[in-house]
Amino acid sequence: MKDSVEKDEIVLDTSGTECPIPVLKARKLASELTKDITIKVIATDPLAEVDFQHYCNQSGFEYLSCEKNEDKILIKYKFKIQN
Repeated sequence: MKDSVEKDEIVLDTSGTECPIPVLKARKLASELTKDITIKVIATDPLAEVDFQHYCNQSGFEYLSCEKNEDKILIKYKFKIQN
């Protein structure tokens, strides 16, 4: 997994993994964050869009978008610190 920060967003590359690994990696990342930030997930699992919509709904995060480019799925959501 490659994580990087681009333009005030964290990029979480889950390419090559399948459900539930992308969401599990996002949960691990969430446990390490200390401020609200946009997360961009790069995925190849065709179920990632639905999985992340559910994850954001259950976690109180704002699901922003999903783009499909060739064999990659780019999902963006807003991580929010839970009080």
